[in-house]
Amino acid sequence: MAEKEEIAILISEEGEVEFLVKGIKGIQCRKLGEELARAIGVIKKLELTSEYYEKEEVKTKIEQKLK
Repeated sequence: MAEKEEIAILISEEGEVEFLVKGIKGIQCRKLGEELARAIGVIKKLELTSEYYEKEEVKTKIEQKLK
């Protein structure tokens, strides 16, 4: 079963926005966070969680044709 993917968006009273991405590992997590940040403003701080350092799950579809 695939791990659940979640994005938590927290907005402070001062209007600062914080994203917490869970269930997405490696560079894909960082790319998603950066895309979200670009959509709403400037990145002030970037913190990587332990999930970032976990190995990404790469799915490859192999098609085999039998003759």
